[in-house]
Amino acid sequence: QRVYAARFTSLRQFIDRFKHSIKDYDFKPGALVMVKNTVAEAEIGWRKFEDKYFGPQVVVKRHRGGSYVLAELDGSIAMLRCAAFRVVPYYPRLGEIFDISGILEEGRQRLEQME
Repeated sequence: QRVYAARFTSLRQFIDRFKHSIKDYDFKPGALVMVKNTVAEAEIGWRKFEDKYFGPQVVVKRHRGGSYVLAELDGSIAMLRCAAFRVVPYYPRLGEIFDISGILEEGRQRLEQME
């Protein structure tokens, strides 16, 4: 009984401690996102001038587990899923407008063909 109660208090403390750093963005298809470059950070010779994020990219689909299928702005779809913790929202600068309507339709058609 005490172990069970201690588990829940530990869980509450974890949530309170990390509530500002753990965010579950639920991106809908068509959202513009940036993808964190975790490969560059894992390298030993990683330099601070290398890109930390790729993007902007367009969300084509979100899977049940939280991973995303993304597409470049030119319409090419990534073959691998992207983990949810790597994806952050893209905030465009003033005057940047992207036409993503064609990308979503092409992306859905290509996904249906691949599956």
